[in-house]
This record gives sequence, structure tokens and C-alpha cells, in this order.
Amino acid sequence: MKNYKEKILALKDGERYFWPESDYGKAEIWLKNSVYFLFEIPIFGGEPMYSRTFRIDELDRLIKTVESWT
Repeated sequence: MKNYKEKILALKDGERYFWPESDYGKAEIWLKNSVYFLFEIPIFGGEPMYSRTFRIDELDRLIKTVESWT
């Protein structure tokens, strides 16, 4: 997989990762208590919006979700 999977796997509790798609980003992913919290970053600016929660063993589902966003 791509480099972002390695970066997400390297997160420590309480850290976040910005999934870059452009200068503004595409997604913000937080790891807290072995749970990933996924937020969508609007293309035209604004605050990230909560999307879904994934267990730590569902990273591939999280990645597929973000990749499906256009």
C-alpha cells in the first residue's frame, strides 16, 4: 500500500494524521484508545467533519473509505 498506511500505523495514542490530497488535505485521522476517528476535510475549506470510527484492526476499511471520497 501507499506511504500513508505506514504513517497511520505509526500513530501513537492521541496523535493525528492529515491525509494529503491537496494543500488543504482530504482527511484527518486521530488514534485514541486503539480506535481511529475519521474526519473529512472539506475541499473548499471549513472545519473537518466527523465521518466514522474504526477499530484499530479495521485500518484497511478506513483506507478504502477515504479512497472512495472524490
